[in-house]
Amino acid sequence: MSAIAALSPIIGDVQIVGPWAVDGRNGVWRTIMTQALGESKGSRFFFQQVEERDGKPTVVSSTEVTEIAEVDGAIVGYRADAPAEGQESNLTLFFDIVPMDGEISETYELFVAPGQPYRFGPASN
Repeated sequence: MSAIAALSPIIGDVQIVGPWAVDGRNGVWRTIMTQALGESKGSRFFFQQVEERDGKPTVVSSTEVTEIAEVDGAIVGYRADAPAEGQESNLTLFFDIVPMDGEISETYELFVAPGQPYRFGPASN
C-alpha cells in the first residue's frame, strides 16, 4: 500500500483512541506521536478528529499538543480513559513519562472536547 510506504520514519505511534459525535456527525479520535531519529526527548503529539465522507476517511481537525515537546522526559506510553456519562465525545488520555533525571514515571493528563481548547498537565491525583 503506497500510504504505508510513504509513512514518515519519525512517526513512532498512531492509534485510534475512541469515538466522537457532534451535531449529527461522528467519527473517531486518532493520535499521532513523532520522535526525531536519535533523540531521547522532543516528541511531538497530535490528536485528530477523523470522519468518513463519501466512503473515505477525512481528517476534520488536527491539533498539536505543543507542551509535550517541552516535557523533560521520555513518553513510555499513553492510554485513553473511558469518557464520563454524557461526555461520550470527549477524549481523556493519560501519559506515562519518565523524567530524564529520574526512574519513576510521572503521569500527565490530556483532556479534549470537540470545539474547545485542550488541557494538558500533570495528573491531578
